[in-house]
Amino acid sequence: MAMWEGARENSESKEFSGVVKRYKKMLSDEQMGFFDVSDFEYIADHYIDKNQLTNALQACEIAVSQHPHSIVVMIKKAQVLLGQLKTEKALDLLKMLAELESTNPEILLMLGNCYSLQGNESKAFDYYRKADKFSFDDRDEMLYNIGAGYVQNGDYPKAIVFLEKAFHENPKNDSVLYDLAFSYDKLGDDEKSIYFYNEYLDIDPFAESAWYNLGIIYTRREEFDKAIEAYDFALAIDENYSSALFNKANTLSTAEKYTEALNCYLDYVRFDKNSSDAHVYIAECYFQLEDYSQAYNYYKQAIQLDSKNADGWYGAGIVLMVEENLAESLVFFKKAIKLDDSCADFWNAFGKVNAALDHYEEAQIAFKKSVEIEDTNADFWIAYADFYYNYDKIGLAIQTMFEAEKAVADNVQILYKLSGYLTENGDSQLARIYLKNALTMNYSLHPEFLLDFPGLKSKRWIKKMIGQFAMNDNLW
Repeated sequence: MAMWEGARENSESKEFSGVVKRYKKMLSDEQMGFFDVSDFEYIADHYIDKNQLTNALQACEIAVSQHPHSIVVMIKKAQVLLGQLKTEKALDLLKMLAELESTNPEILLMLGNCYSLQGNESKAFDYYRKADKFSFDDRDEMLYNIGAGYVQNGDYPKAIVFLEKAFHENPKNDSVLYDLAFSYDKLGDDEKSIYFYNEYLDIDPFAESAWYNLGIIYTRREEFDKAIEAYDFALAIDENYSSALFNKANTLSTAEKYTEALNCYLDYVRFDKNSSDAHVYIAECYFQLEDYSQAYNYYKQAIQLDSKNADGWYGAGIVLMVEENLAESLVFFKKAIKLDDSCADFWNAFGKVNAALDHYEEAQIAFKKSVEIEDTNADFWIAYADFYYNYDKIGLAIQTMFEAEKAVADNVQILYKLSGYLTENGDSQLARIYLKNALTMNYSLHPEFLLDFPGLKSKRWIKKMIGQFAMNDNLW
């Protein structure tokens, strides 16, 4: 938090190097010794830096007893009380100080912070404006401190108001640039966040956290090459930056660069060898590379590291399903569902295996559950409908696809499926409407339609309609 900034600066001063030792000795000897105001400031800041706020408050209490009229000491005490979230005590002290020094921007700023912590944003804003008004020197720092308070409270729109003002006061204030980038990132304004991170990096190119945050934004924007470059910069600055390595691996995997992703994940587990999730991701890379033996091995390792890792059980089940060890895969899918029954993927896979094993009721329940959990996933609806179709229950397949059409708007695969089902059910009039709409939406998918329904290739009206669309397609 910005209010601790002075603490960090003071604690670096060599001038007070022996003060803390002398203070601690005084406490252990239970003999009161005298310290001047600057000594007590340093002692309090020393404890603040270590997040030992109880010790910091004790130092402030002793300081007040020795320097009862020192505004500086009382401000420091209020600062510590705020850090402890003792807002009522801090407020009483700050109000008294404000009566003594009504234009002191530091006091006004802390009053604003206090009211903000209490949720009284109107009063907080009033005091922040007063602090800004009476801040004649280093106005950008005052505005930054106000903005940083809002950042800490998660109120990013208000933070940006003050941080933007601070930026206009001093475009080279690196703290302002970083918090602006961070706030815009939190609000999802990628363009502005990237701009301010780059401005910050122009000043401090060795800030690994800024490169790391840029990597996250670029990944979100699916600009994978830029994301990987940003993570590489972070790792060049700090080769032990494990979070950057992990995120780089995730980005490579999302970009379907599975061999590179695999190498990154394997590097990452050197830092965190007990990470069950990392072992799942390694397994997924091996699976995508069709090395099913290694995939299964790492899924099993993930389960051994954390028996409650549902993704590990599910992944192992998928490998077994692909290798047609269906009965064994059911055991893993059941365990995954037991651990997390809200995952539609688990139910869908469970349905497919039960259907393949001719467990009709279990499959029906599983497919129904998958679309209840995730009703906007067209693939789940199609799997559900195909299940009925394969059992020659075409009426239920059509009904399922009508439900899918309502849940998933403008999905071409659903339109093709409905056309095929309706044609086989003898409703060619409605089937024509759906096929025409499907061809209009995406003509290039019609070969898949004919593969799904090979018996329809000989239908004259289907060949004619596809041929008409082919002519129109060639004209373009």
